[in-house]
Amino acid sequence: MLTSATLLGSSSGRNAGDAALISGIMDAVDRRIATPLRYEIPTVRPSYIRENYPNQTVPISMMPWSGSVKMLGFPTLRSILRTDITLIFDAILFDRSLYNPLFNFMSSLYLMLPYARKRGKRMACYNVGAGPVNTPTGRRMLRELMELMDFITVRDRDSYDILREIGVQNPRMLVAADAALNAPASDRDHARQVLQKLGLPADEEILGININAYIDTWAGPAVTPMGRERFLSVYAAALNRVLEELNVPVLFVCTQHLDVSITRDLMSRVRGKKPMALITNREHNHCDVKAVLSRLALLFGMRLHCMILSAAEHTPVVGLAYQPKNRHFFNTLELAESSMGFEEFGEDALCRHLLRGWEQRASLRKHLDRVIPLLQRKALHGAELVAALHQGEDMDQACRRVADAS
Repeated sequence: MLTSATLLGSSSGRNAGDAALISGIMDAVDRRIATPLRYEIPTVRPSYIRENYPNQTVPISMMPWSGSVKMLGFPTLRSILRTDITLIFDAILFDRSLYNPLFNFMSSLYLMLPYARKRGKRMACYNVGAGPVNTPTGRRMLRELMELMDFITVRDRDSYDILREIGVQNPRMLVAADAALNAPASDRDHARQVLQKLGLPADEEILGININAYIDTWAGPAVTPMGRERFLSVYAAALNRVLEELNVPVLFVCTQHLDVSITRDLMSRVRGKKPMALITNREHNHCDVKAVLSRLALLFGMRLHCMILSAAEHTPVVGLAYQPKNRHFFNTLELAESSMGFEEFGEDALCRHLLRGWEQRASLRKHLDRVIPLLQRKALHGAELVAALHQGEDMDQACRRVADAS
C-alpha cells in the first residue's frame, strides 16, 4: 500500500509545462487510488509548490543552503528513502552537460537511485521523454537506470524506440502519453476575462505565438547556432508578412520565465494592424495559461508543453522544433508535417509554414477532436500502474493488462 511518493523532474515553478505535468500526475494518481498520496517534490521554489496545488504536497528544498546542488543532495536522497515510491517524470533523461548537476539531472539520478534500490525502494518512470543520449557514458547510465524501474511509461513511441535501441531490456515498459494532457484548466469565462484585460477582442480569431530562448542550440550537431539577432530578424520579417495577409490579433505566450525577454524583443519588431498582447506564467499559473490557449485559433509554438497544453484544449498547433522531443510530439499527434525544423529555417519557409497552418486550422482542430481523447486516456497508464503497485498486483501482469486495454 502506498501513502507517499517523491516526484523527480523539472519542478522549478518557472515553467508552466512542468507545473502542468506535476498537476496531471498527482491528480491522475489520486483519482485512481482514491486515497490522496503525500507528494514530496524537490524544487528550487518551495513556495510555488505549496501555493499552486490542491494536492498534499511537501516541497523539498534544492537550494545550496539545504545541502543540495540542484537535485543532487541529501534532501532529495532522504525524500527518496522516506517515501513509498519515487516517480521520475518529464524529459530529464538526456546526456547534454552530463556531469554538471546544475543542468543535468540524469547523472544525479544515477548516483542516488541505485543506492535507494538496494534499500528496497520502489521507483518508476512516469510518462517520461527519453533522450537525446549521444555519448557512450550517457547511454550506459540511462540503460542502467531503466533496469532499476518497477515500470516505465514513456510519452511517445520515439522515446520507447530510443530506450530499446540503447539496450534497455526491462519488460515492464509501455507507450503512454504526456501527463500534461490531463492537467486542469481554469474555466472559459476566466480565460475570456484574461483576454479582455490584455486588450484582445473576444469575437475575433487570435493567432498565438510562442518562442524559446534556446533558439536552435538544441537542434543537433548538424545545425550551427544562428544567434539571437538573426533568429529575431528572420522570424519578425516572416511574422510581419503573415500579419499583412491575415490581419488578425496576436497573443504572444510565454510558458517559461526564461523566454520573456526574447519574446518582448520579438514583439517590438512586429507590426500588426490589430491588437497584440503578451501573457506569461510569471503572472498566470498553468491552469490560466491552458485556459487562455483554448481561446486561440492557432498556436505557432516552440516550447513543447506550450503546444501540448494547446493541443489538449483542441487548439490547432504548428511547431518549430528546437529539440527532437518536439517532433516526437507531432509524430504522436499524427501531424508530422505540422512541425518544421531549424534546417529549414528562413523567412519564406516560416511564412509558408504559418500560413499553411492557418489555412488548415479547421481540419487540424477536427483531427485533434479525434486524437486528443485517445491520448488523454493513454496518459493515464502511469496512474493505473501506480495503482497496481498500491494494490500489490504482480507488475508483469499489470503491464500486460494495461497494454491490452490501450
